[in-house]
Amino acid sequence: MDVPAPVVPGWIQVAALVLSLLVLAGQAAPLAQVLKGNDRTRLRVLLAAALALAALRWFNTAPLQGVMLHLTGASLATLVLGPRPALAVMALASLSGTLMGAAWHGWGMDFLVTGALPVAVTAAASRAARRWLPHNIFVYIMGNGFFASMLATAASVLAKFAVAAWLGSRSAAAYLAATPLLMFAEAFLTGTLIAVIVVYRPQWCATFDDKVYLWPERPM
Repeated sequence: MDVPAPVVPGWIQVAALVLSLLVLAGQAAPLAQVLKGNDRTRLRVLLAAALALAALRWFNTAPLQGVMLHLTGASLATLVLGPRPALAVMALASLSGTLMGAAWHGWGMDFLVTGALPVAVTAAASRAARRWLPHNIFVYIMGNGFFASMLATAASVLAKFAVAAWLGSRSAAAYLAATPLLMFAEAFLTGTLIAVIVVYRPQWCATFDDKVYLWPERPM
């Protein structure tokens, strides 16, 4: 049985659009440095990530009308590209979802909830892991690739649940039920790819420093 799509008040959608543009405006300078820099490898990784995450939106399940369930790749983008470029890539992914009719209440709200929020959670969890956990490759993969992506996915899907519950939509139950499933799916995707990248192409991963995680300095 289809679940009627909740109607978000227009002022909220406008506010989300303005906030999204402000968030992206703050990333213009760092992104320009990447695009104009001499590091062609990083630029190729950025473009490949943008295309891959945009294509990922094709796999939106939409099992019920008004319910958007899909993997985001936000944690993977954050770990590989860094938080600021990841925001730009996630904005393109949300635009792709909008063009395919698979965006959550328009581009602005979709970007904030499936892009900016999980990127921020992943970045915060990554900083916490680097500060308080031992510096080795196993901790990096498990703490960032798996645990941080689980937290980021939970934040994203539960934000959808909160909005749906506030609007009185029956889709809230679907988001709540899907949260643990998407958490483990996103963690498996991110953790597996991060493990492969840091082993075979560590130079692709902006947040991985081999001097920190492979040969950490020992206190004298």
